[in-house]
Amino acid sequence: MGLSVILLMTPAAYHRIVERGEDSERFHRVASKLVIAAMVTLPVGLCGDLFVVVPKVTQSTASAIVSSVMMLTFFYVLWFGVTTYRKSQLQK
Repeated sequence: MGLSVILLMTPAAYHRIVERGEDSERFHRVASKLVIAAMVTLPVGLCGDLFVVVPKVTQSTASAIVSSVMMLTFFYVLWFGVTTYRKSQLQK
C-alpha cells in the first residue's frame, strides 16, 4: 500500500519540481507510467488486507485465499482487461 501511495504522489511532486508546474509531453509520459504502476500495486495491497481480515471473520484460511485471489482477479480484469478490450474495439 505504501508503494502505491508513493507511485500516486510522485507525479504531483515531479510536476512541481522538475517541470516547474508546466505541462509537457515528458511529464504526461512519466505520470502515466507511474499511475499504471500504482494500478498494479494497489490491488495487491488491498487484497493483502482482505487476506488478513477474512480469516479473522470466517476462521478459514481457504476462504481468505479464495476471496483474495477472486478480488485481485476482479481488479485486474476491470482495470486492465476491460480497458484493453475497449481500446481494441475503438481502434477498429
